[in-house]
Amino acid sequence: MPTTSKTISLALGSGGARGLAHIGVIRVLERHGWRIDAIAGSSMGALIAGFHAAGRLAAYADWVQELTELNVMRYLDLSWGGAGLLKGQAVMETLRQFIGEHQIEELPIPLTVVATDPRARREVWINQGDLFDAIRASIAVPTVFTPHIVQGRPLLDGGILNPVPIAPVMHNRGDLVVAVSLSGPPRERPRPALPAKQQLNPGYRQRIDRFIEELQERFGREDRWHKQEEALSLIDAALLSIDAMQAQIAACKLAAYPPDLLIEIPIDTCAVHEFYRATEVIEAGEYWAEKALAEYLAERDT
Repeated sequence: MPTTSKTISLALGSGGARGLAHIGVIRVLERHGWRIDAIAGSSMGALIAGFHAAGRLAAYADWVQELTELNVMRYLDLSWGGAGLLKGQAVMETLRQFIGEHQIEELPIPLTVVATDPRARREVWINQGDLFDAIRASIAVPTVFTPHIVQGRPLLDGGILNPVPIAPVMHNRGDLVVAVSLSGPPRERPRPALPAKQQLNPGYRQRIDRFIEELQERFGREDRWHKQEEALSLIDAALLSIDAMQAQIAACKLAAYPPDLLIEIPIDTCAVHEFYRATEVIEAGEYWAEKALAEYLAERDT
């Protein structure tokens, strides 16, 4: 049974493709009668928060669930000589086409997008201006995407300094402050079989592996230890390091700004680049949100 309608201030954390779980979380909260009155996000959390605030999250969910592993590879646009391997413009322009143009201050739900100013060594809260500029800045993972210029400043991934941005919604606090962390401990969960369209045949897999090797060679960053068992590629090392860093920072942020309800998505839900597993990850978000909300309501009513 739905709860009595109340308002929520929602903070959505960073974590690459695991951020698709935010879609499932939002579905569960609304299904139970909660209304999101303020929302903030870092990195992938910023993207989901922005699309929800603009009323276009369903359109994004439909699109991302159609992606295959090969589709994801086609959106990789190389940056020659820049501060990251990818520019990120191909996918962002695709999203802009069907989401439309929005100014953050005109959205029906107050939104704060969190990015990082590496030169000033501090986080930046963006609550006005072009929505896509803000999102593009917040998802600029170091070494992967090039920084994005906003108001003359090159900005990077918001999750670098604030992977679970609770503070930005505290000034517009609803009846319940909910935070979604994508760095939860590994836990057992339902694992539905992947649809056939998401599985690559060996030929495509070999082509992708060759593409990654050539990419590393072009940038003079080939992995000299790639033939050793359990060796990490350049991208794997960078992303896993960021994941570990963000998990530790998230724990500190949650201790400093404890939410009323914390929903933790296990860190092993998927790898940060596995956007082609969208349906599975969204369902995982629903599962863990239902579980956390049920536990919260049971404890509150005792």
